Order: sequence, then C-alpha cells, then structure tokens
Amino acid sequence: MKQILCLGDACADIVIPYGAAKSGRSVFPEFTCGGTCANTASGLGRLGAECAFLGKAGDDYFGRAMKTSLQRDGVNTDHFILDENLASVLIMVVIDEKNDRFPFLMPRENPSHLQLFDEDIPERLLQQFSFVHTTGLMLFEDPAAGAVCRFLEKCAAIGTKVSLDINLRIETQQQNRGHLLKAIETVDYLFGSGNDDFVPLTGISDPLEAARSLVTEKRAVICRMGDRGSVVIDRDGESTCEAFQVSVADTLGAGDAFNSGFLWALARGESLQYANRAGCAAAAINISKPGARNCPNEQELLSF
Repeated sequence: MKQILCLGDACADIVIPYGAAKSGRSVFPEFTCGGTCANTASGLGRLGAECAFLGKAGDDYFGRAMKTSLQRDGVNTDHFILDENLASVLIMVVIDEKNDRFPFLMPRENPSHLQLFDEDIPERLLQQFSFVHTTGLMLFEDPAAGAVCRFLEKCAAIGTKVSLDINLRIETQQQNRGHLLKAIETVDYLFGSGNDDFVPLTGISDPLEAARSLVTEKRAVICRMGDRGSVVIDRDGESTCEAFQVSVADTLGAGDAFNSGFLWALARGESLQYANRAGCAAAAINISKPGARNCPNEQELLSF
C-alpha cells in the first residue's frame, strides 16, 4: 500500500447544534477535532492506510488534542508542527434544522494552519511519500499558499501522485486564485463538489460540464453530488456511483470521509470505479453519525 502524506489544515471544531436546540432538545456545544485535510488523514488512518499528516497548529490545548486524536487513529504525526507562538484555529460550526453545517473561522487573521513555510515542507519528504493529498483551503493566503504550491510542483516533477480537494468557501471565493490554479496543474486527482466547487471555479452552470472541463490526459476529476452520489471522469470516460441511502445525523466531514475512502482504494491499487464506490460508502457511514470523524475501519467499510 502506498504511503500518503496529507498536507493541510487541522482545526478545532466547536459544534453548535442550533437546529436541535430550536426544536426544544437539551443539547450543548461540543469540541471535536476537525480540519478538512486532518479529517481525511484520520479516515485513512482508521482504514489502515499508511498515512502521515503535515500541518501547523498552536502548542495549546486544542493543538495537543488534535495531534493525539490523529495518533489514536493510526496517523503518523511526526510532521505535525505545534508552535507555541501561534493559537490553534477554531471553527464554530452551526448545525441547522436540516442538519446542514455553517462554519465560521477564528481567528480571522493569520490562522495557524496557514503559517506554513518552505522549510516546514522539506524536499526530503519527496523520498518518503509516493502520494500527496492537500486542500484548496491552503492555497489562498501566503505563506502557506506559495509553500504548498511549490511543493506540489516538485511532486509533479518527479512523478509523485497528487490529489487536491478544491474546497472553495464563502471566505475564499473573492480571493486571488493564482496559487490554486497553479496547484491544479500539478494534480492527478481533483476532488470537488459539483455545485460548490466546480461551478464557481469554472463559471459553467452545469456541475458535470464544469467538472468535465477540468479533465486532462493526466488529471481525473471526482465530482461529488451530495445525495446524488458522485461521478469520476477521466480521459477514458465516466463512472457514476449513486449515494448509499442512510439516515443522516449531520453532513459534517462527508466530503473528507469520501476522500479517505477513495484514496484508501487507490493506495490498494483498485480502479477508479472501485475507489468511487468506496468513497461513497465511507461518506455514507460518516454522515449516519454526528460529527466529522466517523470514517469506518477497513472491515466495516467492506462489510457495508
């Protein structure tokens, strides 16, 4: 199985169940470990993949809790930097009446996960990992944007496989996309939500047409369609997997769990079609329980 480096964000999620409270239930805010790239690393670790996480957080209660949580999930955290001069990022996640999520980031300026420099991502890592996964959330603000983009270019130059989840958000849609677009040129597997990522990125109103426009000889595109499943598109054609029907607790981390299942399958040498199904299964299991990190282990995924 190929060793995967997840390069990106680790954040502390403060989940506020507004919808449940509004209905009269006795519920309280809860701290859970989050961050889209750290969530994917957690899922990969639970699935038994050889996975490491590289990111930066504060050397505080939240940072130490996040590092310990990844270690419990089987993730190598040797490259997870806890900096005593930084504060870990908090994401206030409001869950509405339909179990959809609305995140708010704190602090707004100089968040710790974006304080990655070139020296934090040394070239020697290129010899240790054969696959690198990251997120577009790292590609809108320096120093992380430039450092991550340059590392991905080095990966592509030596043939290291690269995957990227676009992860456009409200707070990034008006920011410069230069680094994101450069990073996409290095990518072998491009993940995104049809409506939330591919449509605004390309300006094409149909999500599948938007995804198709990004396929190249090198690049496969994975278009997540929520409760309609997902579509994998590459130079050889398209493959669709319908969403598995489950009772939804909330949608936190659904895309991250999908990425975990998909990358786990690729690391096993499975086909894109199989990987797509594994991603849909991992996402379904994840949303059937509350919280962002409910990715199954390998046996649970295969049984499902």
